[in-house]
Amino acid sequence: MSLPEGIQFSQSSLFDFTACPRRFELRYVRQLEWPAVQSEPVQEAERLARLGSDFHRLVHQHLIGLDEETLTASLTESEPELRQWWQSYLAHRPPALAGADLYPELTLSTPLRGYRLLARFDLLAVQPAGTFLIVDWKTTRRKPRREALARRLQTRVYPYVLARAGAAYNRGQPPHPDSISMQYWYPAAPDQPETFEYSPQFLQRDEEYLSDLIEQIKQAAAVGAFPLVDDDRACAYCRYRSLCDRGQTAGPLAQFEDDAEDTLDLAALDWEQVAEIQF
Repeated sequence: MSLPEGIQFSQSSLFDFTACPRRFELRYVRQLEWPAVQSEPVQEAERLARLGSDFHRLVHQHLIGLDEETLTASLTESEPELRQWWQSYLAHRPPALAGADLYPELTLSTPLRGYRLLARFDLLAVQPAGTFLIVDWKTTRRKPRREALARRLQTRVYPYVLARAGAAYNRGQPPHPDSISMQYWYPAAPDQPETFEYSPQFLQRDEEYLSDLIEQIKQAAAVGAFPLVDDDRACAYCRYRSLCDRGQTAGPLAQFEDDAEDTLDLAALDWEQVAEIQF
């Protein structure tokens, strides 16, 4: 077994491997599409996914120049939750965006261990002082604890990729790690964003960690060893669970959200990819 030709890594695929190597194999090596329901009730999960996508679209349109009055008027028939999120954004969007050069929906990639490591930023704000703010809009109904956010692969991958691949946004020079920060912004807590500063020490730490992770994946593919995760709590929300004899029934949406901090990584599971990443 070998990795597919041209495979590229992202925070989502790397998380899949750390969470369950078997899921990584089915999704990225065998490239199986298995449309299992990922949470119940299905209609509510789909509604939240659609709202997340709609919110990202609104913010993107605003950032590229559509005026807020027009966008607000377009929400007359929208669900109250979306209208509330939009008003929270207008009232509490990051102050650092004022006067910055804004690059919404920006994808960068950098070579690592013979592969490409990708990061797709909801927004990159390049500030006049020469600092860089990565903003990620999160539409989950609860904001995780800061400690949980700090553990996310996204918190490591995004600043790392910018430090290695962001020269085009810094006069031809890679941004210095000290000039980079990343912020998670939640409509559920619009006045409580979580910001993480980067540094040369973090860059070195992350390069070593991500390189080792990719090497582990290469070795697993070489010997065809992608074992199931021992802790099966997340399996109820995995679209491949029936292929692994880990049940047929999707887990409850309420528990999905309650366990998000410690058991599941909402930034990498398919449910939130629909809501936030695929837009």
